[in-house]
Parts: sequence; C-alpha cells; structure tokens
Amino acid sequence: MRIGLFTDTFRPSINGIVYVLESLKRELEAKGHEVYIFCPGKKILPAREVELYEEDDHIVRFPSIKGAFFDDYDTSVFFPPRVVSQIKKLDLDVIQVFTPSQVGLVGIQAAVKCNIPFIIQHSTDLYEFSEDYPVVLPGLLALIGIVLPTTVKLGRKEIAEVIKLYRPRRGMARWNKDIIQRAVTILYSRADAVVALSEKSANQLRSWQDETNHYPVTTIPSGVNPLPRPTKATLAAFRTEHGISPDDEVFGFVGRLGKEKNLDMLIPTLEYVAHQRPKARLLFVGDFEYRETLEQLAAESEFPERITFTGAIPRENLGVAYAAMDVFVFPSLKDTQGWVLHEAPLAGLPVVLFDKGVTSAVVYGENGFSVENSPETVSEKIIELLIDGALRIAL
Repeated sequence: MRIGLFTDTFRPSINGIVYVLESLKRELEAKGHEVYIFCPGKKILPAREVELYEEDDHIVRFPSIKGAFFDDYDTSVFFPPRVVSQIKKLDLDVIQVFTPSQVGLVGIQAAVKCNIPFIIQHSTDLYEFSEDYPVVLPGLLALIGIVLPTTVKLGRKEIAEVIKLYRPRRGMARWNKDIIQRAVTILYSRADAVVALSEKSANQLRSWQDETNHYPVTTIPSGVNPLPRPTKATLAAFRTEHGISPDDEVFGFVGRLGKEKNLDMLIPTLEYVAHQRPKARLLFVGDFEYRETLEQLAAESEFPERITFTGAIPRENLGVAYAAMDVFVFPSLKDTQGWVLHEAPLAGLPVVLFDKGVTSAVVYGENGFSVENSPETVSEKIIELLIDGALRIAL
C-alpha cells in the first residue's frame, strides 16, 4: 500500500510522536509498504532541511513558522488546493493523521476530497495540555471557526455548536477545553478508524461522543524495540560526565521536559528520599522549555548537588541513561501513553508511575507500582525499592 502519515511535529523536534512515526514508517516499509510522512519544515523554505536530515522524497515538508499552539507544533503555511492536488497525484491508499492541527487537517481534507480511507491516532491529549498552555485560545478559535469548516462538512447542529464556542467562558482553561472537546469529537466522527494509545485515552474519547458525533475507538499501544545495551566503559563514562558516583542510588525521568509532565514534584520527592538515602540522586534526561524552571527549582532545593540534568540524548544512545538508573519515575498525568513507559521496563527498570491507566506495560507488583500524586507517597515507594535490592531486581 501507499500510506500517508500526517503530523504537525517531526524532526528536529524530539518527542513521542516523532519516535512513533519513525518506528511506524520503518516497520511498515519492512513489510513492503510505501510510506510518506507529511510534516512542517520549521521554516518558510523547508527544502533546505533535506540535506541536513538526509531525507528522501518520502518526507514531504510544508513551509511553516514556529508553532502558535505548542512549542513543538509548528504552524504550516500552505495553500490547501495545491497541496491536496499534490497528495492526489501520489495515489495514496490510506491516510493516518497524528495531530489535529494544520498538517493533520490537510491530511483529513485530502482524504475527504479524494475519497481515501483515513485513520486518526489520538497521540496528544490537547484537552489536558491546554491547562498548561492557556495562550493557545486565539489559535483554537481560528481552528474551529475557520479551518475546521473548510476541512469537513458541518451539519446545522454542528455549526450552531461551533458558534456557541465563541461565547466567552469563565476561565481561559475551561474555554480551551470546550473548544478542543468539540473539535476533536467532530473530526474523529468523520474518520474511518480512531486509534487510542491507552485505555485511559479510549475512555476519554468515548465519553465525549453524543448522538450526532460518535465513532468506534480501538486501543493500540505503540511498540518499541530494545535499545542497545551500553558497555561498562560507556556507562562509566556517562557516570563520570554527569557526576554520578558508582554507589549513588539513582531514580529519574527520561523524556520531554514540558510543564505538563508534572516534573516539578520530583524535586521535593528527592528531598524526602535523600533524608533517608543520602546517596540518592535525581536524573532528568531530556530537554524542552520547562528545563530552565526545573533547574531553578533544583538550585533552590535542599540538595541541589543531588539533581542532574543531562540534556537531550539521541534515542539510539538512551540505553546508557536507563542503565545508570535504579528506578524509573513517570509523574505525568496528561500523557496518552508515554513511550518511555515501554522503554524503561524493556531496559530492566522497575517503574513508579502516577497514572495507572496510561499504559498496560506496567503491571502493579510485577514490574512496577502506581502511586498517588504527592512527593511523600512516591518517595516512600522509591525508598522501598532502593532499600530492597531483591525486590528491585525481581521487578
């Protein structure tokens, strides 16, 4: 088959959607399919990026500027009739959409106009993210009032609902959520299939449906391949580079350092842990706009010297970061699955997470624990795992 994957975030951004796209493209091509990725170019002349990322003509980049919605969602600049014409010439058999923003909507528009079956994968919980990024309201109003009606045909009832969404609400966060819930429900009801990455997301999508807009939801978590295991020399060099002693007890997080990830609560968690385990160390592996805030909180904490930021590490080298940890902690309450929640257990780490419904890869008491969202509660479980080496190894 000829498959088109449409996304508003791709390389050079580093996030779960990018990894899922690369993995999906690789695995589909290994099965003999021809796969195109349609994505932003991060600049008005995206063709200049082709050589930089060694891309071929199966990565189609649209002119774009830095995102109006979220920092790693770019705003593409395009002319839909021309773009749809280009897509039509590719004679795609199926379209899969990963983000309901500009590029994603072009994919939906192309599918509708060219009568191509299309799948929507619910990759990002924009509904919950909007609490941490309230300034997206103008973009959302434009999305639902201007772009959405040109993408799919709206019925009278839906048009009336869209008009109502322009009435101000109490609180910007509530207004954002109302728009996202309605836009997502309308769009997803037009799809031939909707994929959720966890039962948590599937239940959320089902709860938004009504008599007018409804659709079946299939839960399909994203699989991961094992990361390369580091050599003893590589691990020793990583520890030396980041000031980690061989006898340090390390717990940490791998992923995008975004505000919505609830990462700030790990700093008081370290304070609780370090009072009982003086060799405890907190490791943040990754980067993003919230890193600066986390570094400031770390500097003001009781044990700033016990908190390490490695910055972003290429995925193929992440095995050494997991190998340096004793316990993996996932504090986010707003993820749709958490790619790292598949990586960390595969790397042999026990997992402590807050949102039990976000993955089926972590089973309570078998390879990890779920805890309440508080530094005291999570620190108790981390301390238990650091004290009990046999339990940690068993998990």
